[in-house]
Amino acid sequence: MSGVEVFSGTSAWRLLRVLAGERLLRLCVVDSELRTYVYIWDSGRFHPNNGVYVDFVWDNELTYVPIGVEEGRVLIAARVGSLPPELTLTQRRRYLTDGHLGVEETLARVERSSREGDLMPDF
Repeated sequence: MSGVEVFSGTSAWRLLRVLAGERLLRLCVVDSELRTYVYIWDSGRFHPNNGVYVDFVWDNELTYVPIGVEEGRVLIAARVGSLPPELTLTQRRRYLTDGHLGVEETLARVERSSREGDLMPDF
């Protein structure tokens, strides 16, 4: 499913599994303005990701599956989004120093959106 289809007619925050075929790549949150953040286990936070944004909005090469907060917590506990160990220190700093969202604040926003009637669409 393309990113824009996930948001058809809603302004809710969404928590998404990002897949390449059957392979889980990332845990992502998209806010009400279509800004995309990916969870990076190394920092324990959601960070902006322009590559995922471009794919979510335009390219649609990856698959975005809406999930609930509970499944998001399971993925976080499973260390999804760990940075590859071969990244240089400079590359790591770039990923980890970008603006970020805390996990609890982000998951609370997703839950609030869900409770306020912006439920995930039925697929």
